[in-house]
Amino acid sequence: MPQSIFYERDLNSAQLEAVYYTNSPLLVLAGAGSGKTRVITYKIAYLINECGYSPENMFAVTFTNKASIEMRERVNLLLGEKVDVWVKTFHSSAARLLRMWGRGLNVEPDFSIIDQQDQHALVRKIVTGMNIDTETYRPEKYVYLINRAKDQLLSAEAAESENFSTDFYFNDVYKRYEEILAKEHVLDFGDLIFRLTRGFQENREVLDRVRERFRYVLVDEFQDTNHAQYVLVKQLTDSHGNVCAVGDDDQSIYGFRGARVENILNYAKEYRNCRIIKLEENYRSYQNILTASSKLIDNNSERLGKTLFTKKGEGEKLVFCRTDSDYDEARFIAGTVRDLVMGGEYEYRDIAVFYRMNAQSRVFESVFNQDRIPYTIVGGLRFFEREEIKDILAYVRLAINPMDEMALERIANRPPRGIGRKTVARLVESYLGSGHSILDVGEDLDIAASRKKLVLQFVAFIDELREMINGQDPPSLLRYLYEKTGYLDWLKRERRDEKVRNLEELYNAVDEFHRNNPSSPINDFVEEVSLNQGARDDEFKNNRVHLITLHNAKGLEFPVVFMAGMEEGIFPHYLSGEALQDQQEERRLCYVGMTRAMVRLYFTAARRRLLFGRTVERDVSTFLSEIPKELVVERSYGFNATGYGSSYQTRFSPLTDRGKVKVVERDISGIEVGTKVVHRDFGRGTVRSLENEIAEIGFDDGTIMKFMLKYTPLEIEGK
Repeated sequence: MPQSIFYERDLNSAQLEAVYYTNSPLLVLAGAGSGKTRVITYKIAYLINECGYSPENMFAVTFTNKASIEMRERVNLLLGEKVDVWVKTFHSSAARLLRMWGRGLNVEPDFSIIDQQDQHALVRKIVTGMNIDTETYRPEKYVYLINRAKDQLLSAEAAESENFSTDFYFNDVYKRYEEILAKEHVLDFGDLIFRLTRGFQENREVLDRVRERFRYVLVDEFQDTNHAQYVLVKQLTDSHGNVCAVGDDDQSIYGFRGARVENILNYAKEYRNCRIIKLEENYRSYQNILTASSKLIDNNSERLGKTLFTKKGEGEKLVFCRTDSDYDEARFIAGTVRDLVMGGEYEYRDIAVFYRMNAQSRVFESVFNQDRIPYTIVGGLRFFEREEIKDILAYVRLAINPMDEMALERIANRPPRGIGRKTVARLVESYLGSGHSILDVGEDLDIAASRKKLVLQFVAFIDELREMINGQDPPSLLRYLYEKTGYLDWLKRERRDEKVRNLEELYNAVDEFHRNNPSSPINDFVEEVSLNQGARDDEFKNNRVHLITLHNAKGLEFPVVFMAGMEEGIFPHYLSGEALQDQQEERRLCYVGMTRAMVRLYFTAARRRLLFGRTVERDVSTFLSEIPKELVVERSYGFNATGYGSSYQTRFSPLTDRGKVKVVERDISGIEVGTKVVHRDFGRGTVRSLENEIAEIGFDDGTIMKFMLKYTPLEIEGK
């Protein structure tokens, strides 16, 4: 079968046009669920099969490891063989280019990469060392500012000269931070692209060599690029214009991370003779969901414009339920989940609950636990962020880069071997502080003889590990490390069974990496781990309801989606203020949430919600008023004529009749601190504190919660 027929069989007309077009810069405006990954992979195959490009000429970048792995596998499947096609994340691409051409770009190729946890720890150490009040001047703020400065390609000196921040200490913190990274041959995530683009600016010869190799550049999720990533793409493509950007301006939701929606909005102006092709046929959702989403996003003025459609049919109408409280909201969702699963049409894994803020998950966790509904929180502590995993990988980091002070401080005394903090501080001061590596430590070390012996044994082991890295396969090296350090035995003695299992799983991960990359040393595995910021695979394997923030939901899809907390101040978030750009990003975030739903989409809102220690009353989100009411069925849950429970007739119309809701108040006389009470859902408890009619109650099962008494189904015990 001719290859052209192969393409025409698998792609719709718009996708085909995007694959075949190679005459000039191309922008593929890909709506949600329109098959953009299919377009990218088929285009790579087309360029290789029919346009004279070799696999090594391709440079494809995206934002998650999961997406890059999926794209690479699809390309190999299309080509019928495993080929070396460059499909990586932005940060992984930058790291590899710096390893390959680092010396010409003023970067030592044996650098270590620190993750966000290490970055926060380092900045906290700097701030504490400067005797700055960490409550007033929070280290987290400085980490955020440093990352944003690097996104804008601003060095510490440039940030100071351009008055990047008005914070009194920022310039000093940033300079000290950069000094430490340079001394230790360490880069953070922002450095990878920052140092690469700056190196290209300073060494045109290296840039030309990179351009000569990568003759065609493809960028996925272009709407999520920041300034530094945009500049990198321009550097690689300015000379030939062979670039294809795929993205959706309506799904640009990471402005707080430095993403610039302007990059995709102005793409056609930046690249002359640019062709724009729109992918508007959706393969994920039914038409009612798409129509509602389109009507919502039409209210944004800063967009290129497109209209999604599907051939799947209209489908179910959307459902809206306004409840009396956030607990009622969680109970309505829990009851609906159970009905959907017990009906046999869905499994728990088919269902997701989205919310705007992490704090909203607490109520869902409590209610789901009570109702025995299995759930998982997507985006929680990731496997490679766990303490024991980071400890073991720190040994490898230190062996690779003996200047890595953070790795040294982490594992010098883990497991305990008698090398305390003071000894580590002396090592840092005497050797790393003077530009020497930990391997230079010798008999002249000015510490007690007993401590010196321990230190020299530790240094000898790191040196031995360094010698083994390139000559030993990664699984064997890891087993040797477990045995020689005694780390695994230490955890077993301490009865840390979960940590032991995690180290066994780490071995499995290294073994799988080795099978897939038999010639790669463990250095490559450590780098891959450092750059992997995506969701854990195990978050989606088990049969559980998924609790997810809206920002973490991007790129996912579920047959059933609940969007909770659809209230003013929650969503749109109160910090978005009145700025047009912020309001439009919040609306895009709502659009992203809605377009994750395949079959059923629910919205919920509460009249009163307990957040951050206080109960507040809120109006329904303005976003709901932007959805045609004929697409929505309303349900109610709360106090009604038959008692406290669910009622599926419509009692009010929050979308059109705000302010007409009557809230039932309860008699709270006689309730004080120490009063024994009974809650209709949580059982027996005792009032622990009472202020402004808000009671903190400790229940017999150990649960502690706060309630606004006037609206809580609560009775005094025995009354």
